[in-house]
Amino acid sequence: MPLDSSPASLSAASSRRCGASGLHLSPLGLGLGSQRDRSWCSLQDLIAHAVEIGISHFDITLTPGSLYGTEDMIRHALAPWRSRREEIVITARIGLGTPGGQLVGFGSRKRLLSGLDCVLHRMGLEYIDILYAHRHDHTTPLRETAQALASAVHQGKALYAGLSAFSAPLVQEAADLLNDFNTPLTACQTSYSLLDRWAEGGFLAALEERGIGAVACAPLAHGALSGASTAHRADAVSSHSPVIREMARIAAARAQPLEQLAISWALRDPRVCSVLMSTSCLSHLTANRIAMGRVDFTVEELDALDACCPGPLTADTQPYRERSLAPPDELHPLR
Repeated sequence: MPLDSSPASLSAASSRRCGASGLHLSPLGLGLGSQRDRSWCSLQDLIAHAVEIGISHFDITLTPGSLYGTEDMIRHALAPWRSRREEIVITARIGLGTPGGQLVGFGSRKRLLSGLDCVLHRMGLEYIDILYAHRHDHTTPLRETAQALASAVHQGKALYAGLSAFSAPLVQEAADLLNDFNTPLTACQTSYSLLDRWAEGGFLAALEERGIGAVACAPLAHGALSGASTAHRADAVSSHSPVIREMARIAAARAQPLEQLAISWALRDPRVCSVLMSTSCLSHLTANRIAMGRVDFTVEELDALDACCPGPLTADTQPYRERSLAPPDELHPLR
């Protein structure tokens, strides 16, 4: 599909304010830690192309399935941007399942701060923009985790503090603790997709109340909404196949591939400041960039998608259904 250069599409090359902070993120973000292409030259081209089309939010967290040498690949790919650091936002998660972590103590001051130092050293960075503590560590006081995040910010090694995969009550408690350390909680990463709408059951409302930005992870439900029928996605797709066929029909009526529909849907809610996806293909990135400008759902389309994938019984999206008919007020042009 060719890149749409219409005014409506060009408005997608914009940024969303992250909660109540002064940080703005591109609506579409790119995860670099799960790249399958072993060439750092290719990743360097991917990052340059992303910035060119208005995507400036990059998460460098390695995943348990990351290939050996991924850190070196990312370091080389980011090298040209060290002198243009103000143009991109780099984030990372440290905690359960991230490199060097253990099953106990992953939320400790030792783990978060030494893990951050390792990330900065291995990636050749002076700082990251958002440091996320990933998952609540029941063996570590939440106050210690919050104080470690605050220390990273006060030391200038991270500019903002974030949480990843925390419940609403824990987010609220952590936000209060961080305020005690004069460090606001800026962003929370959470799973959110048409097939995983748990965040609508009060989580997004809690973030909004506290002025915290929501970053949606897995907007394609781990490949189930990608529209591709590969073997490793078969299990994810099979249990939802009738639903996915109906969503594909709705997407076709909007002249969108299912994958774009899924991204547009996640971005329809102005409380979501960015969605994270992963790809190593330039054309794939370009196609999904168009989804940033297609958040103009009709009430009928939203009703049809709700019928396919109902939200929680306590869903808090009703106040946003009308606002979802137009791009959110907090969209601002990238500079």
